[in-house]
Amino acid sequence: MLERVKNYALYGDTDKESYGMIKEKIEETNRLTALIFASVATVLIFVMFLLSFRQEGFASSQPVYIFGMIFSLIQVVVSLASRKIPVLTYVSVYLALSVFMIYGIAIAAFTRPEEQTVTFMVMLIFVPLIFVDRPLRMAFGLIFYIIAFIVIAYRTKNDPVLSVDVTDAVIFGLLSIVSETVVYRAKIRGYVLEKKLHKMSETDQLTGLNNRNCYEWRLGRYPMMYKNSISCIYIDVNGLHELNNTKGHKAGDEMLRYVANAVKKQFGNNDSYRIGGDEYVAFALDISQEDARGKIKKMCEEISVKGYHAAVGFDVFEGKNVDMTSLIVTAESKMYKNKYEYYKTHDRRARI
Repeated sequence: MLERVKNYALYGDTDKESYGMIKEKIEETNRLTALIFASVATVLIFVMFLLSFRQEGFASSQPVYIFGMIFSLIQVVVSLASRKIPVLTYVSVYLALSVFMIYGIAIAAFTRPEEQTVTFMVMLIFVPLIFVDRPLRMAFGLIFYIIAFIVIAYRTKNDPVLSVDVTDAVIFGLLSIVSETVVYRAKIRGYVLEKKLHKMSETDQLTGLNNRNCYEWRLGRYPMMYKNSISCIYIDVNGLHELNNTKGHKAGDEMLRYVANAVKKQFGNNDSYRIGGDEYVAFALDISQEDARGKIKKMCEEISVKGYHAAVGFDVFEGKNVDMTSLIVTAESKMYKNKYEYYKTHDRRARI
């Protein structure tokens, strides 16, 4: 029970691992939302500030409008900076929450204390639904501003407006916390499902490596991912067809999984791919040819432990502006040469 409550309060009824998978997505969404709303808020508050010079009803709120414009502009700057400094994403979220809440409190308590509060109640319900953050943390933020509003209201308002506003703040505050938690849960579970579906679409179900879809999608990104060199390792398992014919497809699948693990162990899961029935490709970024060849040797030694064999082709490009197609084709041609040399001394019909 306690674990369920913890997961609900911290991870939106998922778990820590699932939350970790979508953390970047949450930060990206919050960053964009904070920037959009800060920009829109700056423009709208500026318009109201201009109106205050012509409309008597807005004149008393000029100091609040100035405050709102200044802090909205600060939020724009923080939101833009958060692209390079991710931790500022959460600063931007709670800065936005603070700007809207303080704006609502100021309008209610200082410029129109004799009127029943509307702006703060609207902010209380609406603003928390904009962003995605842990329910517990957002709840504490809302409680802080609800208490602040009540304390200030007692100093600036009189009955019967005071009693109505305090009651509304408590009721709308509780509704806000509940609705924010429910919406957060729905958003988080949606993000997790989206991530899992995306992962499935890019993962080879037999070996767990990245599949061909993922391989083709990432090829265009590799020229921007390395600094000095990029190596391509092209691997083709020898004897899969013969093994399937003699010992069955289950044995063939076992061999493919074993080889995949050997590839992943040396070159990492992120840069290893199964692109065909018995073909794998791996990339190594910014390592020397000697280190790359050492990894290939270890991989082949591990594969041979089980009596398997793989033909391997290797090519490296040093410098910028790599032609990925040329790099891969060269590695593939070397693999076929290695495969040809293997079958010169091994009968294709021989059992594994």
